[in-house]
Amino acid sequence: MMVGRRPRGRAAPAAVLRPLSTGPGGLLDLWDGKATTSDISRDDALAKARAPSLRRVQGCYKVPFGIDPKRHTGDPLLVRDRARGEGDGTRQRDKRKTQDKKKGNGYMKRTRSAVALAGAALAVTAMLGTAMLGSPAAVSASTNAKTTITWWTWTSNPKTVIANFEKAYPNISVPVPPVYGSGATFYAKLTTAVAGGTGPCVTQVEYSELPQYIAAHDLVNIAQYVSSYRKDFPAWVWQQVSQGSAVYAVPEDIGPIGLMYQPAVLKKYNLPVPATWSQFASDAAALHKANPSMYLEPFVLNDPSILESLWWQAGARPFQLLSNGTWKIDVAGTIEQQVTNFWAKLVKQGLAPVDNDFTTDWTHHVAQDKYAAMVGAAWGPDYVISSNLASNSTEEWAVTQLPQWTAGAHATANWGGSTNAVTRDCPSKDVKDAALFAAYINTSKSGIAIDEESGAQGGRGLFPAASARASVPQFKATVPHFTGNINALYSQYAAQVVTNWVWSPFDAEFRSFMSTELASAVAGKQTWSQALQSVESQLVSYAKSAGYSVES
Repeated sequence: MMVGRRPRGRAAPAAVLRPLSTGPGGLLDLWDGKATTSDISRDDALAKARAPSLRRVQGCYKVPFGIDPKRHTGDPLLVRDRARGEGDGTRQRDKRKTQDKKKGNGYMKRTRSAVALAGAALAVTAMLGTAMLGSPAAVSASTNAKTTITWWTWTSNPKTVIANFEKAYPNISVPVPPVYGSGATFYAKLTTAVAGGTGPCVTQVEYSELPQYIAAHDLVNIAQYVSSYRKDFPAWVWQQVSQGSAVYAVPEDIGPIGLMYQPAVLKKYNLPVPATWSQFASDAAALHKANPSMYLEPFVLNDPSILESLWWQAGARPFQLLSNGTWKIDVAGTIEQQVTNFWAKLVKQGLAPVDNDFTTDWTHHVAQDKYAAMVGAAWGPDYVISSNLASNSTEEWAVTQLPQWTAGAHATANWGGSTNAVTRDCPSKDVKDAALFAAYINTSKSGIAIDEESGAQGGRGLFPAASARASVPQFKATVPHFTGNINALYSQYAAQVVTNWVWSPFDAEFRSFMSTELASAVAGKQTWSQALQSVESQLVSYAKSAGYSVES
């Protein structure tokens, strides 16, 4: 499972200038330029939608190397960010200054919360086998000649990953990745390198960042080498690395969501495990009435991505990319209103206290048994609950599916995750081997075992995206203070994620606007519905000023 959180220390990275004539890559601290529409694939709607030319300045958070996120005393947020699929390290907050320049035919980039601290590699763990789990047509090495491919990542113990791969493919050498920090820092380095023709063959990229890299033609279509692995991942996961028949990355890890709860607390107060959100609200009222010092769950104000995931679960589509390249923004849509106002009612009734996750107060509230349940991704049991409880705590938790809007349904969403993609700077002769590397470390039995092993034991501490995650012993690892096979439950939820979610190029702006407007709603300065309408209005204005074709 994953961990992650942003450190408190903040330092602004050096500015980076990236001309767009070659197409922007990932996140960067400063860029602007132009690109012609001929640079955009005509059959790619996503690429057609990216036509702004602007400058961006971003800050980032840094953390001293050597911090073990699992021993996160003094900085609990480090846990959250790594858990979201972003490996060990920092959480970069989306406090960016965006200055619109003249409209042109360039591309736009956005920042998504990302984390990373490349930890010192530990001893290579025992290998559990090198058989690929894909179809018989799985990619094989392109030649018996010795070659070298480069890899950039922020996950823990890359030496372990490399040693495992090189044991299976001794003719392919992979140097230890450079340590480039996380978030804006990592993406700035990647963007600059690709712009200068010195990018790595393989790079880690979050699902939410892939669309920008694809539109900029910074990634290679590796469908011919990895399409056979489609069946090895949940459909919604493969959808996030694909555009039409093209495939631009191999999924690495994910964060399907469930409901963590304390069975003993619900039993004590004769409350059912909430199967629907209506029952959840009833439980919240009954619990707080019976025990005024306890709540079923808080409303997290400082992290709109949680509410975003609950929209996802409910089937909302706040962002849609139409066939003509226009972005449809519907943040204040019917489903979004329904979910948001559900929580607004709980807050107004005093049944869901407003809290800010991964802060000192929030950590104290978790440790002091203030909450009987919490929405949590696959990394939540380890890094939200277990890591915040004292070793002698008698609390016992369990996991169940998220409450449903329709009784009897089985829908959930995802929170976190990354991929491994091949960049356009990889020599053509090495692309096949680069794709092999990306596939092997994420689908081989030994690769999955390393993914699931904790960082302290030489692994990467991830919840693998590959459905074969259950094939290794690490899958059955227990989580302190939790009953049952937690990984098995989250694997079940991974197969139930709603499949029509689309990441927008405005997600960072969305979360920034949401934080501000929801805080205003909580303070009673506007209704929660008005808050959503304000966010939508701001997003539409922002997108249009940045050169996007938008409708709402």
